[in-house]
Amino acid sequence: MYSNQQRPQSLPRWSPEVAAMLAELQSLLDSVPELDIRLHDVYCPSGAGDSDVGLVESVDGVGMMSTWVQWVISGSEGDVPNDDRGVRHWVHIRDVITAVKTLIDAEVIGTFDVCGRRAWTQEMVLDEMQGLWQRWLNTMGHSHTTASLSEVPTPAAVSYTGKRRRPNLAPLHDALVAAGTDGWRPMTAMRVGLMECLAVSSE
Repeated sequence: MYSNQQRPQSLPRWSPEVAAMLAELQSLLDSVPELDIRLHDVYCPSGAGDSDVGLVESVDGVGMMSTWVQWVISGSEGDVPNDDRGVRHWVHIRDVITAVKTLIDAEVIGTFDVCGRRAWTQEMVLDEMQGLWQRWLNTMGHSHTTASLSEVPTPAAVSYTGKRRRPNLAPLHDALVAAGTDGWRPMTAMRVGLMECLAVSSE
C-alpha cells in the first residue's frame, strides 16, 4: 500500500506518456496534505523503465504486474513469478487520477483507500495476459485462425468466490457521490489495461 503521507522524493524513468501519468498523480497527491489517499493494487503501462525509486514502486502491486508482463512477453518460460497475496483488486492508474482530481476539485479532505472492485487471482490475470499476447503475436505474424479470431471470454466473466480482503471502498464511493459523480466506478476494463501494459512493454 502507498499513502501520499510517505512522500517519495523522485519518480523513475519511464516512457513519456507513463511518466506524465505518474508525475500527474504524484503532483495531485502532494497538493493537498489533508487528503490522504491509500493506493492498493494500482497498475500502469510501465514499459522497461528504471523502477528503483519513486511513487510507482511504492504502490502495492505495480512491481508484480510488471513482472508478470515481462514473463508473458518472454514466452512464459520457467517458473511463473508468484504473488503471495493471492487475490488482488486491480485498478488502472488513469481511474485513480480521475478520482483524485474529483476529490480535490470538491475540496474533500480525509483518508481514503483506493483499489479496484473486482477480485482477480494470479491465474485469472495471467490467463488474460497470455490470451492477449497470443492474439498480438498472431496479428503481427499474420497467423490468425478462425479460433484465434473468435471472441474469447475474459476471466473477468468468472466471479471469484473465495476469501478476499478488499479495502473498504465505501468512504471513497460516498465522497465521490457527494462530489456529484456516480461514485467509485473504475472505467478502464482490465482487458484494455493489460493490453496497454503489453503494448508498452513490447516496444
